[in-house]
Amino acid sequence: MHNLRNIILPLLFIFACSSEELGDSANSQADTLFSDDLQESFKFQPIRISPEDEIIASKAPKGMIFIKGGCFVLGNNFAQVDESPEHEVCIDDFYLDKFEVTQDRWEKVMGFNPSKFIGSNRPVEQVTFYDVQEFADNTGCRIPTEAEWEYAARGHADARYFWGNMMNEEYAWFEDNSNGQTHDVGQKKPNQFGVYDMMGNVWEWVADWYDAAYPRGKQLNPTGVAKGVFKVVRGGAFDSSAGGLRITNRTWLHPKNKVFPKVTTFGQIMNEIYNYVGFRCAQSITSISN
Repeated sequence: MHNLRNIILPLLFIFACSSEELGDSANSQADTLFSDDLQESFKFQPIRISPEDEIIASKAPKGMIFIKGGCFVLGNNFAQVDESPEHEVCIDDFYLDKFEVTQDRWEKVMGFNPSKFIGSNRPVEQVTFYDVQEFADNTGCRIPTEAEWEYAARGHADARYFWGNMMNEEYAWFEDNSNGQTHDVGQKKPNQFGVYDMMGNVWEWVADWYDAAYPRGKQLNPTGVAKGVFKVVRGGAFDSSAGGLRITNRTWLHPKNKVFPKVTTFGQIMNEIYNYVGFRCAQSITSISN
């Protein structure tokens, strides 16, 4: 009897493990089908400007586009810890650069070009947050908040990317199609607001100090914590994985652009030799109206 039990117990263990593996396989297939269904059901719809907003939109500063404010769910409870908790955020109308700030535009204001990949119409990179802040001050602009950035990047889409749940090379430069370098701005398709390169090409500084968790509850025009050590950067770059380009993905960098090691759950690493971070500017509607 003892020998029989020794034979039966391992067989039961093998059967249990096999059943578990089959269950995992079925779940994986179901997840894939579910993702495919989401992609097929997703429809890219450009955001139309209402007649009452057309005058405001027509007053957008040169190179900027009107972003109609609204409420949305910021964050992601099912990704990296620092992307949670999901919470409702409401944003006022604002203007945002249609393109990432180019090297030509940067050099005309700042008088130098720190970029590794030189090209007048390529995005400026290798810039510190303090350099970016100086540029914004000198041009009467500001750096968008993290909430403004995600709202504009999302384009009202409820998906992993603003174009759907599967990677699409028509919308972004990333590690699979960039040939290891930045590219001229505006070469890929825009999002629903008409903004280009929100995902990929170069990371983008935002105004908020980094906090490892979002606040809970509804927020109105949030600006993040009052103090911090690192600033938030968003959007991924030409050397990012597809996972690094997700709308809600966030990472951090010292405002003096100090090199640091940082690997996310999705394997995204901030380059340890060059930090390919650029930016785009924003302006508040009230400042234009006044």
